[in-house]
Amino acid sequence: MASKYDVIVVGAGPGGITCAALLQKWGLKTLLLDQNKTTGGKAVNVERDGFKYELAPKLQCPMYGSGFEQAYNLLGMGDIRVAPLDEICLSYRSSSSSEYTTAIIKQTGQDPTALFDMWELNEKERGSALNVLGGIALMPPEQIAALDDMTFQEYIEQQPDVPNAVYSYFAMHSNCSLAEPVDLVSASEQVTILQQIVLSGGGGYYMDGFARVLVELTDAFKANGGEVRIETRVEKIEVKDGRVTGASTKKGEFEAPIVISDAGLQPTVLKLVGENQFDKSYVNYVKGLVPGWAFTAVKYFFNKPVLKHKAYMMWSDDSWWNMERFLKVRAGHVPDEVVLFGIVPCNYDPTLAPAGKQCFIAGTICPPDPEEQQIQMLYGKMDEMLRKIHPGVLDALETKEFEGPAEVSAATRDKVLPGGQGGECVGLAQIVGQCGKYKPSPQAPIHGLFYVGCDAGAAGMGTHQAAMSGINVARMVFRHHRKGQAAT
Repeated sequence: MASKYDVIVVGAGPGGITCAALLQKWGLKTLLLDQNKTTGGKAVNVERDGFKYELAPKLQCPMYGSGFEQAYNLLGMGDIRVAPLDEICLSYRSSSSSEYTTAIIKQTGQDPTALFDMWELNEKERGSALNVLGGIALMPPEQIAALDDMTFQEYIEQQPDVPNAVYSYFAMHSNCSLAEPVDLVSASEQVTILQQIVLSGGGGYYMDGFARVLVELTDAFKANGGEVRIETRVEKIEVKDGRVTGASTKKGEFEAPIVISDAGLQPTVLKLVGENQFDKSYVNYVKGLVPGWAFTAVKYFFNKPVLKHKAYMMWSDDSWWNMERFLKVRAGHVPDEVVLFGIVPCNYDPTLAPAGKQCFIAGTICPPDPEEQQIQMLYGKMDEMLRKIHPGVLDALETKEFEGPAEVSAATRDKVLPGGQGGECVGLAQIVGQCGKYKPSPQAPIHGLFYVGCDAGAAGMGTHQAAMSGINVARMVFRHHRKGQAAT
């Protein structure tokens, strides 16, 4: 195998795979390195006793026109086979009630009547709710961009007479779509996501699961001549005279004038490259970037189908987190309830579970620190939410699996800073001051070094943001490569 390449991509998450596949398609000799046993990062599939599922609940938003779909088109790969979410089961409790109300809500351009009924809004409140929801759905791009300097809470507070139930819904959405508090999440980022849900659908899944998409992207990369090395952990991105020269692993050294890291911006700068290679002001900037929260998950395996819908969201006025509530939990407070989001993969694609059985992948927000002490408590709270809202479901339980920030960090990004960092669900730059025009540049101040994934290069939810970053960074790197050829 070769040891010299045009490009080395470090990390085979959705962003890294997409970027590598496109660059190889466009003629750059590309090496893809990953420390794990398979490509896919946090979106990898697991198989167990006939079940196929992800490590945590995943849905595609936007449902149509996602980053993955755009990558398929650019690579000439054909139909991506989306399994649409036609409706979602929502359960909500107001602070003035002891009971949850459940509604089945249609996706994409839906009539909000069922949602308003669940919230028990009067006619005046319905008008106010419709105004704020309609304003988000129809907001032009230039107005969204103007919200970069505003938190989503500040944006909501500027709207007239927003009912408390609507605010609670937005707060829950900030937690579930970006794993951020409503009083820090960027208004431009959150409005973008909500608009995509209304106009292009939210909650899409893929036939055969997310891993199938990532495997097909990897196969396309290899079919075009790309080289993949798994179980090959990069220990150092090599730099000489302000330029990257390649990457070092225990399995060998690889040379390239361009290195793209999907290992996280902070781990790349502070560990893989090293602080001494950067200007002090840039190092301080990188250290000051705030990571998002994590999403801790429970996989419930049932001996019979007990949940008939594809996706579920459960929350109350008391369960979503802003910074005040987050800090109370970090200090040891045990909340009565949590936000819970989950999917049933076999309700999208029956082949993902054995006949007559079912897996429910549920999750809730948590701190991103791999050493976090509150995780076990949150697992128990998810059980309590299921018993309360869907009585009898856990009677069919056979077994459970757990996934928290420690497992996410081990598979995807190293902890390099003290406190809460390493297990983040989405990555950096989801809060005000780190989004839109403030988003970290994918191009590092070292010649030939780039970042890809949810830390730089795009906007939106999870895998969509990562795949779009892969497309955008691939184009940036291709232009960089061409300019280098022209100069020589």
